[in-house]
Amino acid sequence: MPRSKIFAGETWHGINSQNPSKYLRLILANHKFLPRGKVENDPSWQQIIPYLILEVGGKIFLMKRKGDHTESRLSSMHSIGVGGHINREDVKGVGKLSQTAQVMSLAKREFEEEVAYKGTYQAKLLGLLNDDSNEVGMVHLGLIVHLSGDSQDAKVKDEHKSGEFVGFGELAKYKKKMETWSRIVYDFLEKERKPMAKKAETDKKPEVAGILPDWVIADYIQKGIIQISPLPKNWRSQIDQVSVDFHLGTHIKLFRAGAYRFIDTKRGLPEDAMEEVNLREDDPFILEPGAFAITSTRETLKLPDNIVGRLEGKSSLARLGILVHSTAARFDPGWNGAPVLELGNLGPKPAILYSGMPICAFTFERLAAPVRMLYEGSRSDRYSGSKIAVASKIHRNFKGEKIVKRGRLRKS
Repeated sequence: MPRSKIFAGETWHGINSQNPSKYLRLILANHKFLPRGKVENDPSWQQIIPYLILEVGGKIFLMKRKGDHTESRLSSMHSIGVGGHINREDVKGVGKLSQTAQVMSLAKREFEEEVAYKGTYQAKLLGLLNDDSNEVGMVHLGLIVHLSGDSQDAKVKDEHKSGEFVGFGELAKYKKKMETWSRIVYDFLEKERKPMAKKAETDKKPEVAGILPDWVIADYIQKGIIQISPLPKNWRSQIDQVSVDFHLGTHIKLFRAGAYRFIDTKRGLPEDAMEEVNLREDDPFILEPGAFAITSTRETLKLPDNIVGRLEGKSSLARLGILVHSTAARFDPGWNGAPVLELGNLGPKPAILYSGMPICAFTFERLAAPVRMLYEGSRSDRYSGSKIAVASKIHRNFKGEKIVKRGRLRKS
């Protein structure tokens, strides 16, 4: 990738975990294949390197590179990541896959060439790594992938001398001997673990099971366990007995009248089936009787691995015939993005809504144990990371099935 397209006014050092999906789409849309000798010492090009970290039961797979490693600048160093260049065959058909499948399509071949692993794993793209502190880093950009495995049956192959699973606390003594990228990833993972450690020892308050009361909601928001953004200065005043208010956003999608007689759920929604209305703060929006629109809240929400969020409509709006959501009221652990609302007017009169008005409330429920599979990156992930309403992707449920082109349609 040309460096200018990746770092368009937002160069960073270390791991950028903000919206990695955006950069993945950028890479897949703008990549080129060039002779390695042409770009190996030219920082105007970034060689994209998937870099995979394998973790099983809290232990990280630590490797040591051979003294005669093909990349002399990395020989004899320790590593917690398996990385390698992307070949042409790795990108074939990638654009049609989910984000997790896209990353693994780019990375799987290299991982299997370097590590013999007999277990299964779940993959998650953590972010992009940039390091301009040395010659190797200046010409490479890492796609950092976390593999959560279920077996410690792993062995290194040709590129490494040894490999073993090491508890995260033990990794600190190897840090100075690690290659630069592994040190950066180690620091990132350590930082990610600290909030969970603090959570375990916080305030000697009893752990609350079930629906969270007002004081626990405030405590979790304050500590960043439940992350809401933007968070106004008076956010505490938005909390009621068991909920916190969310507000109507500024981007609304409406079905175009008369555009299509029906929607084929196998084919999905045509691109021109909906029109977008963009508002400013406090702008009015008229919802006609019988109309349906999707929009998002002004706030984004990020949930940890042990909390479920539930979206509840406002009673005052319901008494006017305004529905805020149809069926999508549950937000699973690991949700990250702007909650989407399905607005409908069942009343006899047009209703005027205003962007920024309180539109719904969220309640939160703490699970008895954390989930093993977060929503983001899971097989059911369709909309995470989005900050505005995204049209239905129901056609993905029929992936691999044949679409009937002829035959009679029967109304029900």
